[in-house]
Amino acid sequence: MQSNSTKLLLKKHPKATNSYVIKGGKPLKGEVVVQGAKNAALPALVAASLSDETVELKNVPLELNDVNNLLALLREVGVKIEIKDENTLTLNGEGWRSSELDPNIASKIRHSLLLLGGSVTKDCSLYLPLAGGCEIGERKHDLHVLALENMGHDVIESGEGIRVIPDLNDDVDHTEIEFYYPSFGATLNVIFASVLCSGKITTLKNAAKNPEVLDVIHLLEQMGAIFNWKDESTLEIIGVNKLNGTSHQVMSDRIIVSTMIAAIAVTKGNGTIIGGNATVLETEVATWRKAGLIIQQKENGLFVDGNNKIKPVNIETKAYPGFHTDIQPLHAAIMLRANGTSKIKEMILDGRFLYCEELNKLGAKTKIENGDFTCVNGAKGQIAIINESPPLIGVLNLIATDIRGGAAVVLASLAANGISEITNVYQIERGYSDLPELIQTLGGNVQRK
Repeated sequence: MQSNSTKLLLKKHPKATNSYVIKGGKPLKGEVVVQGAKNAALPALVAASLSDETVELKNVPLELNDVNNLLALLREVGVKIEIKDENTLTLNGEGWRSSELDPNIASKIRHSLLLLGGSVTKDCSLYLPLAGGCEIGERKHDLHVLALENMGHDVIESGEGIRVIPDLNDDVDHTEIEFYYPSFGATLNVIFASVLCSGKITTLKNAAKNPEVLDVIHLLEQMGAIFNWKDESTLEIIGVNKLNGTSHQVMSDRIIVSTMIAAIAVTKGNGTIIGGNATVLETEVATWRKAGLIIQQKENGLFVDGNNKIKPVNIETKAYPGFHTDIQPLHAAIMLRANGTSKIKEMILDGRFLYCEELNKLGAKTKIENGDFTCVNGAKGQIAIINESPPLIGVLNLIATDIRGGAAVVLASLAANGISEITNVYQIERGYSDLPELIQTLGGNVQRK
């Protein structure tokens, strides 16, 4: 069963896929359906593993490299996993055990940090080699460590990894934690570490309230967990003694919805993104409407018309509900069409503008300036300046620098006249299981090589 499932997962991504070859200059039109959200699916896998009963997850993007890496780590800690079809699987965490994770896998995926909270709630120790992910600046894990220590657990850090040893102190019935920033991952780790502390209350101030966090909370509530939002950013977690089995469908991926909006926009096309929801992209949709895009919420999804002239709109990234840091590279691709200069102020992470050099290879006029501000991760901030660009021309030496930056380069190549080739597409496929196929559905010419 497992062997057949592996073959199924690799079907769309033959190992020979090293690059994308794109013939641009054609408007994208039609309808497209997006996959489940990576940033909801990954924590949902950990949440489902906290039950000693079987939990079924649907709409999981099982072809993503990050998803398969996290599944491998969950198997290491003893979780039983069974693949049902291309986007459905079951998990059972009854066999969760103390472990030292494989550094060759753990270092590839930042979401491996979530296993810290999962392990302590299952009363298991864990050694986690330093988490990986995209090379886009210093991605801190201080809030994860401080939260677990505040809850009484022993956390030992070294230059190579983090070891957590659970201490389920029965004498403490209420723990209060306050974040200096509403961290997505650290919020989830507090939830996972608290949810099975029967009879204990954990209050988290300045908690992240991203749609993906709410989707995971909904899953855990179906499993019997108890949560109360005391206000817009204060989450109370009341520990229970067990989590039940259930079935849950992972939400659609709002970043892939954004990618499809941008793909239609940069090619001056029009189309419908089935399952798209403007309410979880309120800031981004408002920004793009201001720029001149027509984006309408329909019963079955979002209709987008990118034929209008594009006006420059400045943005700065912020925690939800602000403009998403993962979506700013897509905004940059749209701004290449603008009549005038726009600026992107990256407030969350440094090093997120590596893709601009690739856009410039196509003929874009972008440059990076140091800002007079500090990013959330403590590094000096930067601002991308996107000047009005001449018509883009395809080139054959493009590189996918990271997941979303790579997607921006794909979009710009779709807008360019001629043929482009993008290498290092492994980075893109960490977050998009089928980006070429999605674009092909809308009539674009993207081929795997």
